[in-house]
Amino acid sequence: MAFGNKHVVGVDIGSHSIKVCQLSENRKGVFLQKFDMAPLPPECVVEGAIMNFAQVQDRLSHLVQANKLKGQPVALSISGHAVIIKKISLPEMSQAELDSSIAWEAEQYIPFDIKEVNVDVQILDPKAGQGQMDVLLVAAKKDVINDYVSVATKAGLTPAVMDVDTFAVQNMFEWNYSLPGNETICLINIGASVIGINIIANGITQFTRDITMGGGVLTEEIQRFMHVSYEEAEHYKVGGSETLSSSSVFREVQRLAERVSTTLVTEIQRSVEFHKATSVGEDISRVYLAGGGSQTPVLLRLLESKLQVPAELVNPFKNVLIDAGRFDIGLLQRMAPAAGVVVGLALRRVSEK
Repeated sequence: MAFGNKHVVGVDIGSHSIKVCQLSENRKGVFLQKFDMAPLPPECVVEGAIMNFAQVQDRLSHLVQANKLKGQPVALSISGHAVIIKKISLPEMSQAELDSSIAWEAEQYIPFDIKEVNVDVQILDPKAGQGQMDVLLVAAKKDVINDYVSVATKAGLTPAVMDVDTFAVQNMFEWNYSLPGNETICLINIGASVIGINIIANGITQFTRDITMGGGVLTEEIQRFMHVSYEEAEHYKVGGSETLSSSSVFREVQRLAERVSTTLVTEIQRSVEFHKATSVGEDISRVYLAGGGSQTPVLLRLLESKLQVPAELVNPFKNVLIDAGRFDIGLLQRMAPAAGVVVGLALRRVSEK
């Protein structure tokens, strides 16, 4: 990963929390400069759309001030219903020809008015055969993009790059683990309200899908069945107290986690099977999990069982050099699964789109 002179700060505005990450690079490697997060109250961000602008701006402003990030160029990302990602086939043409015709081409593939979206394309295979080329089409709703840009600007930041959660996670994975060139893998980012699936074959994205459910379902179930507040439910979900393991509360949380994880894994399995039924290629050889919702142990076990492939949690800080004098390494490693998107964003450069 070659950096330009100016690095962007990664800012991940999720439905459960806001995370910020700043990296720097020298000849020794890439260093973690800043990493911080602030929880968001429920319903502030719903399925990728900012619903409570004031609360999100307030939490982000606090992070900006606490980490002295005012005026910094940042990379943001969006997910959910506001984003459409499709791999399409088009007649062979140059990049310039594609750029001039993509608005018309995109209208056939997206359910939004073309005037309401920003469209971007990337040629995946310029010679796919029979005079065709494979293209990755990304369309994002302008009003959602504008909301993210506005909240970042009002919090004192300078938006420089707009990304999609799915590709931010891919960027993080590629830098830390490298994409295998001769097999098919599946990256799954499990957030609080959105699960992003990205199937990659021979280093190229073949299929993506956002499922609008996530780890927040378990929080809601704990609240409902145990009659506790949102904060208490979150506390129980991540392990509660030292004595929780021997209590009836722990057993109830485990029962709910098993049920919710079964639902999430079933939805993931449907997407994977849909891809398998509509494409010709090798079977998935390994699954990699990221996102705060991926930390439920039963989820990993169920995924391996249902998909019949090995699954593992990724560490977004695997290749990042961290000063133990400045950061609590243990705490950072516990938070690592939730950092996939923000680290992927922090690896971007101002010069990139």
